Amino acid sequence: MMFLRYIVQGWRRYPKCARMACFFGYPRKSTPSKSGFTLIELSISAVIAALIGLIIAFVYRGNLISWKWGLKHMEFNQKIQLAMKQIFTDVKRVNPLVSTDENGNLWFQGEKIGDLVPNLVEILDTDKEPANGGEEVSFYHTTFNDLDRKLYVRIFLEDGALVRETTDPNGAKKRIVISNKVTNLHFESNSENIFEIAVSMTITDDRNPELKENLSFAVHLDTDLVCVKMKLQS
Repeated sequence: MMFLRYIVQGWRRYPKCARMACFFGYPRKSTPSKSGFTLIELSISAVIAALIGLIIAFVYRGNLISWKWGLKHMEFNQKIQLAMKQIFTDVKRVNPLVSTDENGNLWFQGEKIGDLVPNLVEILDTDKEPANGGEEVSFYHTTFNDLDRKLYVRIFLEDGALVRETTDPNGAKKRIVISNKVTNLHFESNSENIFEIAVSMTITDDRNPELKENLSFAVHLDTDLVCVKMKLQS
């Protein structure tokens, strides 16, 4: 009797098709759901992708500009360092002139009695304006191994270029251009230190005239047997 009661209750509670499925133990079929992206989702994804692309392009362009700027300034900085290094090295290599007497004794120039020409780094004032220093510097490079080997060195401006000229004991001259575009070249002696020479100049880039650098530095002689002296061009 209990079994029949359960059947009657199920028959009344469910529709006809569901009654049979439930009665015989068959599962109900579920309707499959449709999956995919909506138009709004696709639009948002496209906007995000576009923003990422713009950011990458902006960063790449900024890095490219920085790289070009650094490359251009690196070449110019090398020219500046070359000019400074050439003058600095030349002044540091200055040694006193040495001579021998009839007895084979060694004498520094200006040391022997009656020798009134001391060892000098000479600054030549070509524009005759002592207030701004001189525009040319000259000195000797010597070696104690060969006392007759004296190299006369001049550094000056010619046609807007910084030039280094050397003259060997035989009178042969050799010139090199240190920097192509240089202005306001000045060499100054220090009244408080006769062993120091101050150098100033303006170097302009060959390719970009707007790129300039004002240099100002001092070089101290490595020997106290040579001093710096200013003289006017006669």
